[in-house]
Amino acid sequence: MKRTAVLAGLVAALALIGATTARPAARPWLWQCAQIHNAEVQFRCYVRLLRLDVEASRDPARELPRIDRRVSKLGGAVEASCHVLMHEVGREYARAHGLTLGTLQRYVPRSNDPNCSAGFGMGLVMYLGPQILRSGGAAAVRTCARLPTRYRVYTCVHGLGHALMRAYYGDLGQAVHARRALSAAYAPDCAQGAFHDYWISLRGADGTTRPRRADTSPRRVCDGRFTYIRPCWYRYFLEQPVALPVRTAADLRRPCRGLRSLERFGCISAAALTISTNPFDQMRVCSQLRGSDAVACVRGVPDQALAGEPKKQLELERACGRMSAGVRRGCYSWLGRTLAVVTNGEFRERGCVRLRPDSARRACIAGAERMDAALVTFS
Repeated sequence: MKRTAVLAGLVAALALIGATTARPAARPWLWQCAQIHNAEVQFRCYVRLLRLDVEASRDPARELPRIDRRVSKLGGAVEASCHVLMHEVGREYARAHGLTLGTLQRYVPRSNDPNCSAGFGMGLVMYLGPQILRSGGAAAVRTCARLPTRYRVYTCVHGLGHALMRAYYGDLGQAVHARRALSAAYAPDCAQGAFHDYWISLRGADGTTRPRRADTSPRRVCDGRFTYIRPCWYRYFLEQPVALPVRTAADLRRPCRGLRSLERFGCISAAALTISTNPFDQMRVCSQLRGSDAVACVRGVPDQALAGEPKKQLELERACGRMSAGVRRGCYSWLGRTLAVVTNGEFRERGCVRLRPDSARRACIAGAERMDAALVTFS
């Protein structure tokens, strides 16, 4: 019994020594910010730490794709807000490194990821507002057009709209007017960036200042006075939320009651963006609609969320078969086009050609072949 007691005591002592000498468990990435409960302070914390990672890499073009992967594994609030966080990180980085239009391509992330990488790329372009004004915008578009993938070109052009709004100190009329220096392939997507920045500025977010005498009604701002009706509406409900959540077709139609033609189309597309971050949830609601409302709803499906997931991309395209008969062709065409943008053209051969019936395959291919045209409504 004594020997047993001694052995038991020895085991307990060794366990205690092991416990006191073991290394502490590694803390999760960005843990310092996760425990902060003040939203503004937490935001600044994430910006500071993310920028430190980017600076330490000495190569943001390669580091941002790695950050996308780390954020995806981490999930939660960081993943949900990384795009906007990287707007600020990108602006700060550009300021610190004296970014110019001539050096932009060196820093744009080598990724089509719509989250952190796209946000950083837009932040870089936002910083270039004064330089864009001096060049009239055309030189900036030429810089964007030289980027190696269609999605990065789109992101850059959308960022130009944000940059113009800030360069014109929130004057929407001047910012949208400036896009006239751009070709038809780029002007609508640049304008969407300007409208997006305007809706953000109504709550003073993302480094903006609320304009004096701001008109807060999209029914007035988007009535055609600024030319681009659908791009004007497109981001409104994401930045100025609808009163009630959108879960059904009736919910989707509610905020657009009384609107007609392109204004209704733009409103439905914009409201569809708020259904869910899951494109399959959005397609489920879109399938409850008919006619032009259904077409408009599909234009709000953010299939870029499926970047890097070819099986799910094809599954989403096939979901067009559940739409009403008169809408299917347009659905196959639009998703084929935007999935081609996300995959830099690969979806045409990897996805479209696998569709049945033949009419679905032809519509998808026709859409994919138009991936270089202006998108007008795209997140």
